[in-house]
Amino acid sequence: MRRKIMIILVIIAIFYLVIGVLLLSNIQFMEAPDILVEIEVTEISSEKAVLHTIINVENPNGFDIIAKNLKMVITTDDGGEVADILIEGGRISSNKNNTYIQDINIAFNGHSPEHLITRISGEVGASILFIEKTIPLKIGVVISLENLLDKLAVPVISASINIDDITTDNINLSAEITAYNPNPFDIYLENVSAEIETDSGEKVGSLDVLSGVIAGSDYAQFDTSGWLLLKALNAKKLFINLEGAFGVNIAGFEKSLPLDISIVFNIPDLEEILLPQNYPTILAIKVDGKLSLRGFLSEIDLLINNTLKVDLALRNTTVQLIIANDDEKLLGETNIEEEIIITAGKAKNVSCEIIIPYSKLLSSNLLSANWLIISVSADLTIRGLEPSVYLEIRGYQDIHILT
Repeated sequence: MRRKIMIILVIIAIFYLVIGVLLLSNIQFMEAPDILVEIEVTEISSEKAVLHTIINVENPNGFDIIAKNLKMVITTDDGGEVADILIEGGRISSNKNNTYIQDINIAFNGHSPEHLITRISGEVGASILFIEKTIPLKIGVVISLENLLDKLAVPVISASINIDDITTDNINLSAEITAYNPNPFDIYLENVSAEIETDSGEKVGSLDVLSGVIAGSDYAQFDTSGWLLLKALNAKKLFINLEGAFGVNIAGFEKSLPLDISIVFNIPDLEEILLPQNYPTILAIKVDGKLSLRGFLSEIDLLINNTLKVDLALRNTTVQLIIANDDEKLLGETNIEEEIIITAGKAKNVSCEIIIPYSKLLSSNLLSANWLIISVSADLTIRGLEPSVYLEIRGYQDIHILT
């Protein structure tokens, strides 16, 4: 009986020894886990960048393993550390995988972010009965942000130009420059010059230098002033050429980039310049009539008053006498062929005559007309400019006071 017990104990011991040897052999040949790391920049602003990290650890062994002391350190090319994160590990079942997901806020603190170097370290261990084994983990991942930096969008800029004053030398301007920042982080304009050119490339003006900050995905308005030559109003198109630099602030990293933008803007309306709403009377008309051998002679005096600081010109000036009943009928007219120049801040008197034949007076039923109209029309412009504004001024005389 005692011998049988001893045999059974020996068999049990051999069994455990074989099992132990097998387990020891198995754990000694423990395979390192397969690790897949995915890192994506999901948010970026002037203050921070958010890295969405997914670490997938797959256990290829036939026994459970434990991941522990997992640590992620992220540095820039120049050695600046931007993140040091501990990742909670845990048990990974045999032939299974665990996924660790974490959003990491980073700031570059002045370091260049073209490349981010991510190092993951830790340990993977297994324990079977009294047998333990640990394998160190070291993984490196490089993230390139060069494409992100290359895709920086320049600001979208438009301009609204207002005329403050006009003189014989130039036009004084005020301008509102509106800039939209399509990037999610702040950008800023650095000493941007703004020159005004014609479509032929001739410089005809400029605006003061622009500087300021434009918040991410937002608008900013810059009020400035400048000047424009009078001859610029002859151009078909005017351009504001902005040259300088714009800087970006990406999660604490600043970078300066060249800026070269051309904006087309509307040429100031000559009518608004010459005929604003508060413009005083530009023309006074005085008519004297008398009989002559050729007919009724109308002597007309035009008093043209120029209250602007720039010389004006009247072209293609036509003076007409019209009678009005239900419709209008021309009695006579005269054309002033030469250009009439009115010096800045001065008034000028221009005289002309209209002769109405007696036959036309008789056929026009003048005494039965409702109104006698005196019309003066001309093309008004600034001296030396080609564009002009059509101007017509009428005076009405009640004919019934003659009867």
